[in-house]
Amino acid sequence: MSEEGSSNAVGGASATKEDLFKEWSTDRSGWTATKEAKQLYFLSTDDLAYLQCHRLGGGIGLGPPMKCYNTTDLIEASLAKHGNEGVMKKLVARNKRETNKRRKEEQAELARKRMKTINDNASNTAGTTTATTAISKASSSVMEDSKEIKKLRSSLLKLAKKKMGFEMSGAPKHWRFEVPGTSKVTFATLMGQPNDVELTTFVKNGAYYTIQSYDCMKLFGLNADSQLTKNFKREGVSQKIGESVTVRYKPSTMEMSVSGYAEISGALYY
Repeated sequence: MSEEGSSNAVGGASATKEDLFKEWSTDRSGWTATKEAKQLYFLSTDDLAYLQCHRLGGGIGLGPPMKCYNTTDLIEASLAKHGNEGVMKKLVARNKRETNKRRKEEQAELARKRMKTINDNASNTAGTTTATTAISKASSSVMEDSKEIKKLRSSLLKLAKKKMGFEMSGAPKHWRFEVPGTSKVTFATLMGQPNDVELTTFVKNGAYYTIQSYDCMKLFGLNADSQLTKNFKREGVSQKIGESVTVRYKPSTMEMSVSGYAEISGALYY
């Protein structure tokens, strides 16, 4: 049971707390991984420590096994901790957050469609007047980066590779780096919307714009995924940056961060 799926199944914003609680407590089938167990059932690491779990996967170079918990145990543990009313309050608050998130996503999608229409119209009428020619040049920046942006994309790739490494288990570690002093225009351009200077096509949650599962090839400006690989001679293997990254941006402080993962891509032979 996903968080968003639960909200949609009982009518989104119009759902009563009783509806939400019934949906949440009825589905007791299957197993739930640690991260989802905490989110969906409002539990902490200490709470989960008292529950039985199954361990799946893991091994040398793959990291620790994934822990999965019985859904019925999670529901009972949540009720014991928060009580029925406590759980209902949390479900209502979560449903409100999800409803607001969907509304913002819909608004951003409409803004993207409007901007695409403007760019398409400018492109179709390019050359008829000086004004439309100027607009066409602006819209063409969607397709081609400036030298400064190309250089920045290359620098971002170098930073990502610099942060790559290994966990104690031998698995590739998740990496993250920050880019201070990032303007709205720069952020929008890196995300493929150079004309969106007010960031209307992006969804803002709290103080941050968060873009998850963004194509790392686009962010780094690459045309060959072989450029995502880094060799670790001492370990005798190579790692490859995962296909997607998460980009967070806080306009009030002009702070941008990029995080992602890597995978073992092969062994080095000498």
